[in-house]
This record gives sequence, structure tokens and C-alpha cells, in this order.
Amino acid sequence: MNIYPYVDKTRANADGTYPVYIIVKNALGRFFVNTGMTTCGRLDGREFPKADRNRRVKATLLGKYLSDVEQVCLQQSVAETDNRTLKAVIQKEVFGVMQRRLYLRDYILSFAETKRDSTRTLYGITARKVDAYDRHATLDGTDAEWLESFRKWCISNGMKINGAGKELRNIRAVFNWARRKKVTSNYPFLDYSIVEEDTRPNNLSLDELRMLRDYECEPWQEKYRDFFMLSFYLAGMNPVDLLTCRADAVKDGHLSFVRKKTDKQGQKKVRVVVLPVVREAQAILRRYRSSDGWLLSFMDGRADYHSFVKKANEALKKIGPSETVPDKVGKLRKVEYHPILPNITLYSARYTFGSIAANDLDISERTIGMCLGHSWSKNVTSRYMATDQKKVDDAVRKVVRFVAGP
Repeated sequence: MNIYPYVDKTRANADGTYPVYIIVKNALGRFFVNTGMTTCGRLDGREFPKADRNRRVKATLLGKYLSDVEQVCLQQSVAETDNRTLKAVIQKEVFGVMQRRLYLRDYILSFAETKRDSTRTLYGITARKVDAYDRHATLDGTDAEWLESFRKWCISNGMKINGAGKELRNIRAVFNWARRKKVTSNYPFLDYSIVEEDTRPNNLSLDELRMLRDYECEPWQEKYRDFFMLSFYLAGMNPVDLLTCRADAVKDGHLSFVRKKTDKQGQKKVRVVVLPVVREAQAILRRYRSSDGWLLSFMDGRADYHSFVKKANEALKKIGPSETVPDKVGKLRKVEYHPILPNITLYSARYTFGSIAANDLDISERTIGMCLGHSWSKNVTSRYMATDQKKVDDAVRKVVRFVAGP
């Protein structure tokens, strides 16, 4: 941890002086605390410029502030305090500034800072919705009645039932996090169940899958169709896991990867999944071999996988006959698509593998779960047994042979 003074010269006060801050930098990031002091120039360590009035008194006071801030940080580190809370404690204990009451939206934003990229964005959206509905909602004041009222408000503002359910799951994850950090003992979800509609798995039938595999699509669509089939041949491997595999993931005819998943309590669950690379999958892997360290070239030059997934879903929904039709001004330059599978997404490969394995081949639920990397496939007894890799290999090959046909 580093604690040091800083003069913010980006904006001067009305009298031409600049505010003096203390920066606290730790493993969680850094934040600024206003000391209330000002200076006419830069500091030399803790020493103020000679032109400053009472420079020696100010230097002594700054030294005391730095010492007190360090003491507070050492005391709080045991409790693993997040930086937002730590800053509030410093303001209160060192500078006599009372901690601003933190509302539910503030804790959602603090929790969001522990996440990455798109997940952080999703929690930010939840915080904005909570703020729009009830900006004075607090952790301790939130109960089951508030949750249900918030759900109805989300739906009345155009959200689907399952969309509102996702917002409530985000709020539940924040409460689980806050309770682990001993910020609150309140847990409104003890008396509240999140309502969501059952959605029909978006799987393809055997005939639809074969039609997609053999369809003479446009050249620009081929790589997306191939990626879909590769995902299917690898037991419906999640697109995110497949796109983020490195080149050394395949060894001795098997692909090994770590599947990361967050459970309902907001806890990270990590599982190692090993899948056989069948002949059909090998052909696609060779076709799209990466030169940039990835398993697949789809990630070459990309910062993240989201853009590829979005384009893939759009492309899959356009596979089918197309025609050029007049646009709004009457010119023949608009392409109209007639998709053969208008509801398909990359995730359909996962549903399709599970559906064929269960319904057409009567493979056991536990074995399908091992292929898909589901934690529920690991019952109490299986905790004491090594995963039967042969069952996984046989199941994947059986499904692929069945789809290949006679």
C-alpha cells in the first residue's frame, strides 16, 4: 500500500491556489482524499513551497494526516474493506467529515467494480434502474415488498418478466456480497422468490441440424456456420469458453479448458472440462488455426469475444435464400433474407447437443451433465470418484456419429 500527498493543478481555486489531496493506492486501486489544505505550487515531499504562508505548520499537519490515514488503512485491511468504504472511514476518522449515507445503488456500483468488462456494465445498468425507481433505497431498508414493487416497476417500463428477474438476481448477488463483508445482516431474499418464466430451449431438431450443416450458404456466412458446428461437435461447448481457449488446449486428442461460472449466491465456480476432439471437429480446427496464440483464428486481433458472438448470431439468422429488392428510394440494393432457422443462436448448439443426447440416444442425465460441464452432474457419491472420462468420450462420439448418419 502506498500513501502520499498530491497537488491537483488541473483546476485552481478562486485565489489561485491548488487543493492538496492524499492518494491511497492499494491492491483494489486508488482513491483521493481531500485534506482541505491548499498550496500555491508543488510539494517537495511533504514540504510546502516557501511562498506558502504558514508552510511549516501546514507541513506538520500534512505529516499527521498521512500518519493517521496509514493507521486507518492498517486497521481496516483486516476486514477487507472496499475502497469506497475505506475512503468514507478516512474522511470521518481523520478529517471529521461524516460518512455519506450509502444507498443500495452505491453498493451495486461498488460490487460492479469487482467485475470485469460487460459484467461491470450490466451491474451499472441495474444501479441506474434502482436509482430511477427509488434513489433513497438502502441495504437495510430493502425488504420483500420493495423487491416485488421494483419488479412490477421494471415490467411496467417495458421489461419482460425474465428481464426483471435478471435485475433482481443482480441485486441478490450484491446482498450476498455485502453480507460476506459484514456490511449488513439484512437479506430480503429469505422471504422472496424471483419469478421467471420457463423458456423453451432453443434447440434444433436432428433434421434442422443436418440442414444447417449441409446448406450452401454465402461465403461470408461459412465461418459462423463452421463455428456453430464446432461448438456442437465439442458437446455444445460454450462460445465464450471456445473463443478464449489457447492453442495448447488440445493435447492427445482431447481439449481441456477451465469453465468459469457464477452460482446463485454470486460465488465463482471453476471446473476443468475435458472433451474428445472428434474427426469433424479436428477438420474445423485445422481450417481456422490461429497464428496469434489462440486455438481459433476468430480471436486474432480482437480485444474480446463479444463482437464475434454478436456477428455470429446475426449471420446464422440470415442463412437461407436471399434476394435483392428495392430500397426506400426504389434502387435495387437492399438484400432481403429468408432464413431457414430464424431463431438460431450460437447457444443453440449447446441445447441441441443435450437434446439429441437425451431424447434420441437416451444417454443418462449425469453423463450429459459431465459433457456440458454442469456442476449438478456431480452428486454426493461422485465427489469420491474420479470423473469417468470414457463415458464422456463415448457419449460425444455417439452423438456425433448419430448426426453424421449412415
